[in-house]
Amino acid sequence: MKTRDIIIDADHILFLVAHSKTYQSGFDEILDGDDDWGDDPKIDMKPYKEHFKSIVRDYVETAEVESICYNWNIGKVRVVISDKRNFRYDIYPEYKAKRAEKSEILSKLKKWAMKKYQVEPNTEADDVVAYYVRKGGLGFTTDKDLFAGVAGIWFNSHYKHRSWIKTSEKDAEHFFKMQVLAGDSVDEIPALSGVGLPTAKKLLDKHGDSWDDILRIYLDRGYTKEYMVTMTRLVCMSQWTPKHGVRLWEFPNE
Repeated sequence: MKTRDIIIDADHILFLVAHSKTYQSGFDEILDGDDDWGDDPKIDMKPYKEHFKSIVRDYVETAEVESICYNWNIGKVRVVISDKRNFRYDIYPEYKAKRAEKSEILSKLKKWAMKKYQVEPNTEADDVVAYYVRKGGLGFTTDKDLFAGVAGIWFNSHYKHRSWIKTSEKDAEHFFKMQVLAGDSVDEIPALSGVGLPTAKKLLDKHGDSWDDILRIYLDRGYTKEYMVTMTRLVCMSQWTPKHGVRLWEFPNE
């Protein structure tokens, strides 16, 4: 009987809890914009912490039901939080430049979670979660970059789209290479100007999807190889391991 660990990308839980006024279901009332009650130094953090833990319990229970269906054993539960700063800021200072934390609740909640759960130095939760899912863990996230770009078994935990997804190596590699061309507007990763995922797919279909092909697409549009390597490192989810920490992606055969 195969044992599968539960791997939870908890960054999205922090955001949901910090911007919600209900603590029972975890997803009843998500607020838009900044909350004017978030800067009160006297606010009781206990309900937020309990809300966070209740969502983790929900994910564990969801995995346990799946394990009954597929005759798996459930192993460790890893709740992963991003470090305050990670290597992507070092190679590209504009990374997530518009996503600075504004909520006092979010800041306090993250400070608590970083003491309680798994944080790897200079690394994002995405990188750690991706590693363990590749090793056979069951990944919980709302991030399409993970469940589309990393091979393994995922649970899309977005409250409107809760579903299990199995991503093949082939599909994950293709999505990763599309992102190398398209970047990620949410994270301020520009890659090729004017290219989104649909256009990236067309470019790969037309020109090929080897790394030499991708480099030629960059060069033909006036970019340098160094820029292409930087963009790849920003979207790559296979640069961290427990043994070696972060090892940046290198152009193949170099």
